[in-house]
Amino acid sequence: MQNINYCQSCKTSEKREECRLCGEKSKPELQNSGTFQEKTREIKILGKDITVKNYICSPDGKSYKEKPENIRLQLFVNMLTFCPASCRFCVAKNTKKNKKIDIDKFISVMKLLKAEDRIRGIKITGGEPFYDIDLLNEVISAIYDIFGYEMEVAISTNGIGLENLKKIKDLEHIEAIHLSRHHYDDDVNREIFGDITCHFPVLPNEGKEALQVKDCSIRIPDRKSLKDIVDSVSYKDIFVLNCVLLKNYINSPKEAHKYMDFAIDIGVPKVGFMTCSPVNGYAKEQTVPYEAVIKEDDLALLFTRGFYDYDYCHCSDGVYSSEKGGIVEFYGKSTKMEDYAYCRGLVYDADDHLKDGFGGNVIL
Repeated sequence: MQNINYCQSCKTSEKREECRLCGEKSKPELQNSGTFQEKTREIKILGKDITVKNYICSPDGKSYKEKPENIRLQLFVNMLTFCPASCRFCVAKNTKKNKKIDIDKFISVMKLLKAEDRIRGIKITGGEPFYDIDLLNEVISAIYDIFGYEMEVAISTNGIGLENLKKIKDLEHIEAIHLSRHHYDDDVNREIFGDITCHFPVLPNEGKEALQVKDCSIRIPDRKSLKDIVDSVSYKDIFVLNCVLLKNYINSPKEAHKYMDFAIDIGVPKVGFMTCSPVNGYAKEQTVPYEAVIKEDDLALLFTRGFYDYDYCHCSDGVYSSEKGGIVEFYGKSTKMEDYAYCRGLVYDADDHLKDGFGGNVIL
């Protein structure tokens, strides 16, 4: 990998002598001082050679340790493709046709992965998983039947359909509900999510492209609705708010404070901030470095840990303390490169193929 010069304040990845964002002179990225020889290695997954990283992320950006022999990967289950929202920065924008997994095929592949002991955690995503509660329950039941309750399972949602949360089987065993919420103001958040379609693909009829009109009162949940949902669940730690940092929206420490104050107000104990993935022109224009928003010299933040993955990304965790004395955990990730030299996670896609990443090569 090439050694890229990063701004040490905001970690922007453009090569330059001076950072356009904060004005600081750039310095060379620290070199690896690990003792192992190869950054990647090949492992077998269902008979296919998969390139995975051979090191554990470094807490200081200098020393990297070799991973243990049996490498396990995160599995993402893209159970359906349809999402009623129209977020301009999202790879699934305008995905209005619905493909969904065949549960029997899904179960067969999960049993094979279980036998190879390659999965360390599972996140159910889409599309919008809460759009099809019956299928979501089937997926959750299959996962726990095969992997047991010790497997960490999380669900990603934009909040539409979250009022049906208590219909989820084994809810008490779910590790986290990751709720996409990109602004503290209800009107601005709705603006970011774009038009919400009232025309949904006919389910469960496979292969039909005809559309039917469902309840047009469907809405992204507002502050009061979210607070009511959180209050209805005794184990609040299940909820995590996820915010994509955008230049026109949450773009500064002050705005991040307001967002975390919002989380405290509705009773959510943890929030996540992510640099926008450069999946299209709008996303590239709106990119804000995580380190420009969550700053290490911010007196309202207590950082507890952080990790570097060479030129790929940087993440950190900590606790925010509000002026009113409330606290909320935060974490964040700044991805600096579009392409990776290794598989960062497996994906069981809605087309019933297991792949070595989103949009990756088919394994099975």
